[in-house]
Amino acid sequence: MKALDPVLLLLGATLATSAPAQSAPRLHRGATVAAARVPIHTQASDGGVDYGCWAAGADYKVAFDGGATFVPYLGRDYPATRSLRWRTLSVAIGEDRLPLTAATISTSAGYRAAFDLGGVVEAYEVRDDGLEQTFEFAIRPGGDGDLVIRGRVETTLSAAPRAAAHAAIDFVDHDGRPIVRYGAATAVDADGRRSVMTTALQSDPGGCVLELRLPREQLAAARFPLVVDPLVGNLYTVTTASRIGEVDVCYTPAGAVGNIWHAYEKWVSSTDADLVLARTDDDGSTVRPIYSDVTSSWSTTNPSLGEHRRSGSVLLAFARYFTTSDTRKLRFHRHLVSDVNTSTIYGTIDTGTAQAWRPDVGTDLDPSAQGDLLVVFQREGGLTWYETTTSQIWGVAVTVAGTGQAGTPFPIASHPFEDFARPTVGKARLWTGRYGVAWQVIGNFPALSPHDDWDIELAPVDVLGNVGASTVVPVAQGSLHEMAPHVAGFDERLLVVFSQGSVADLGSKPSGTAAKYFGRRICTWNGTSYDATGLERSIFLPSGEPLEQLGVDIDHATRSHFLLAYRSTVSETVRIRLADSTGYGLLFETGYVPTANQDLGAGAVAFDSNADRFLLAYAVDTNLLDRLKVDVYEHPVQPTPSLSGPGCSQNAQLSWYGSQLIGDVNCGIRLGNLAPGALATAIVGFQPFSGSLTGVPLVHPGCWLLVPNTGPGYLATLPIGFGPTVRWSLPLPGPLDPMTLRVQGVHFDAGNNEVFTTQRLTVQVVK
Repeated sequence: MKALDPVLLLLGATLATSAPAQSAPRLHRGATVAAARVPIHTQASDGGVDYGCWAAGADYKVAFDGGATFVPYLGRDYPATRSLRWRTLSVAIGEDRLPLTAATISTSAGYRAAFDLGGVVEAYEVRDDGLEQTFEFAIRPGGDGDLVIRGRVETTLSAAPRAAAHAAIDFVDHDGRPIVRYGAATAVDADGRRSVMTTALQSDPGGCVLELRLPREQLAAARFPLVVDPLVGNLYTVTTASRIGEVDVCYTPAGAVGNIWHAYEKWVSSTDADLVLARTDDDGSTVRPIYSDVTSSWSTTNPSLGEHRRSGSVLLAFARYFTTSDTRKLRFHRHLVSDVNTSTIYGTIDTGTAQAWRPDVGTDLDPSAQGDLLVVFQREGGLTWYETTTSQIWGVAVTVAGTGQAGTPFPIASHPFEDFARPTVGKARLWTGRYGVAWQVIGNFPALSPHDDWDIELAPVDVLGNVGASTVVPVAQGSLHEMAPHVAGFDERLLVVFSQGSVADLGSKPSGTAAKYFGRRICTWNGTSYDATGLERSIFLPSGEPLEQLGVDIDHATRSHFLLAYRSTVSETVRIRLADSTGYGLLFETGYVPTANQDLGAGAVAFDSNADRFLLAYAVDTNLLDRLKVDVYEHPVQPTPSLSGPGCSQNAQLSWYGSQLIGDVNCGIRLGNLAPGALATAIVGFQPFSGSLTGVPLVHPGCWLLVPNTGPGYLATLPIGFGPTVRWSLPLPGPLDPMTLRVQGVHFDAGNNEVFTTQRLTVQVVK
């Protein structure tokens, strides 16, 4: 029985044998994650700019500063921020006005803010469906007549003056689009009796005046305490772009709850962006806000998440844009996996007078790792913010101990005649301390740079600031732009995915990321740099629709499967591609197919190591509401390998290690519990066999041959190994079809001078 290469045999074998029915790989329509309701909070000022006191509902935010300023989220394409600011002018019973005190917050915990004005408490409840404004009277005020509450509304929106009516008032923009609704008011007394109130609107310099009125008869019949209750809400329906922008997601298996972390931009308008970090349970329920940046004092963009497994913490990095100084700086927030509470603590990454944006955070899964995570970012040399033509790639180590502390940033890629952009760092690494960092680069002058279009480079970088030699990720056709790289994988093997498009289609220097093709290439570590000579594989749609990446990650269990998600910028359809460790496509599936006029935002992919599945997060605009979707890709069911038939070996244990997923290169056969030094082999076939070996020289009596050692059902006899444990690697190449393997172990016991056989192991490999 000659020992042959089982992988070559698998690839060359005729797989016409009957294969078991397979469970198809599944991309499930997952949970819709509700927008995190952000509690009332403040933060430390940044660069002398105050944060203020803020909270947020699903589609608005609100500032509390002697009253309330309602700010609806209108989306990135809406040209300007709109707001509606309420200030109470007077409260009267008939001719008698209540003496009002200064409006300062008396309570501001959780989602309720209250201003004790003396005799009446003006309160606000931050709800998902809007901001509930109330006026609470603990005791009956003096006076006789109607209860009248008057407030000035300061806004750039407009509403037509009207007489008193029990009806809402809609405030519209310059194009007549309804933006904010001030709801009809109702009075509720101590017995729960509800009384209709009227609302009138009068023009006033600097805005308008709203007048809420409860008739004298109903006031007299009410039992106090009495609450006046209108609701302020957002009316604007996004028609051109989602409110949610960039999204990142990660999964932390150590937490008891809230293992799915998601961070996203949320756009008030084209001039104001916020950021929210929240956690949800595995089914998308119980949204827990962890950190938020919802002030209008600056804009917050480019969220990126990374996990530090040893310290049990997650690091969020982001960019803040300060309109007052026209600068863009990097900040971060570190949060313990064990902490499900909201925090307002942030740290600073000091880039001096330079501008910085597009941070990307690495992930360290090594249980004995150093206490730092690598953050890479794009650096601009101007004293004020703009994207220069000589952008650079820099990195910084952020210590995750305590609340986190950033080290001194260091350069990764720069050149006076070249432009570098869109850095990305490997989302997982092990004991080497080496991250794979990729970026796109283009020359500004053809004679001074080999990069006449956007190219992708990849280099090893560690948290100590050591940067190895960069490798250009080659492509078969040199006249294409390669842009927006994403990196997934572990130390020795990385998958680099990037957009590809022709100069004719995209222009000489495109600033976006959508293109008609995706390129993907496996890059392996050769000891000094990354070798990118593997096969280049492309993704495209026959329709020629431009594509945009959502994200990519590696299966942490098999270390062989990569899931890439992307969308069409025309149809907005979400698709996935599952690839093996060579980049070979194992699966193509269509995911979310939006309805008419729906827009999808950016997305991200993360591996869930608790359930061995991939999470795909992306934003969907559903008319008035934007929501985050978290879909789930699950591998097909892997039937448990089984032992059958008579075995004459008393101690040897035959088993399969790794997964049974086609594409896995880290799986194979194990024969253990042998005598030290015992010679052992294994026979692999496609079919079962049953033949007694009684009377065969050196074979222990009662042994059986349970796998054919010749003929069409025979695959290979594996090389001789030595006990006490022998392992044979049996990678499952991507082109394989599903099949059933039969394996039998054979070993020689020198003490008894006999050959023994094991039971037959049946293994179903699936795809």
